[in-house]
Amino acid sequence: MPISMQPSRTPAQYEGIPPAVPWGELAIFIGVTFTGITAAALAWTTFGDIGSESDALLFGGLGMCTPALGLLVAAAFTGDIRRPRQLLASTGISRPDSWRRLARFLAVGLLLPLAVVAATIAIAVLTGVYRLHTPFPVAALATELAISLVTFVPLLVLMFGEEWGWGYLLPRLLPLGMLRGVVLSGLIWGLFHAPLTLQGYLYPSLPGLVGMLIFTTGSLLLGCLMAWIRIASGSLWPAVVLHGSSNLLANPIPATIGAATGPVGAFQTSVPGSWPSWIAMSAIIAVLVMTGQYRRGPISQPIRC
Repeated sequence: MPISMQPSRTPAQYEGIPPAVPWGELAIFIGVTFTGITAAALAWTTFGDIGSESDALLFGGLGMCTPALGLLVAAAFTGDIRRPRQLLASTGISRPDSWRRLARFLAVGLLLPLAVVAATIAIAVLTGVYRLHTPFPVAALATELAISLVTFVPLLVLMFGEEWGWGYLLPRLLPLGMLRGVVLSGLIWGLFHAPLTLQGYLYPSLPGLVGMLIFTTGSLLLGCLMAWIRIASGSLWPAVVLHGSSNLLANPIPATIGAATGPVGAFQTSVPGSWPSWIAMSAIIAVLVMTGQYRRGPISQPIRC
């Protein structure tokens, strides 16, 4: 049965879209969120190792909760926190119109990052910046995926903390118009990682500013995909699953089945921080735009860009 990728609600049915962008409210949200991630990044570099995976779980996990903290502080400021049901609904947490439709979007969120990483690897191999191991390490890949699947659901809690905040931000930017709102949301999400990438996270051999620009670009593109699935599904959960699949399932694959041929492997195979992944994600976004998937209502109703 085909999946209808058009948004499940008309603009009037979307809860949480104000008539105008609440800039004061968003300033509080962004201020608290960025202060929190900066504090987590400073704690990481002071008390931990920016290249350590175990420290990434601790300090990175704390940082991923800061958008949720920003949401709660902003909601306390506006009084929305006294209306929890309305607040949850406005961020995409409510009973779905169709459980079957939600399940389909959850499947899309799970599989889309795997498609992106497959395309990324193909582009990297064809351009000579990545080489597959020979013989192909089937057992190692199966083991890596099994470990990732075991940790997937528990670590979705961290993804939820981050996506709940972005699920709050996106609808409040949509009065700017669909494309402007989606792009600005993705840009803010990309800059959210700047306190980490400026200190060498993911790109230790590159100047911090270069690493920040690289990852912000990739996050902007991935953010456009997460915004699409959030809007089209009418739910936060597919975006949470997509984020988790990208971080936990897709990203370990390149290092397991091959190796980059250049000195900056993350810029050659990681998702979303590599140029081959930018090509893959840009192609998907182009298809979504050309087929009207970013429309905020019925296909006959034009959006304001």
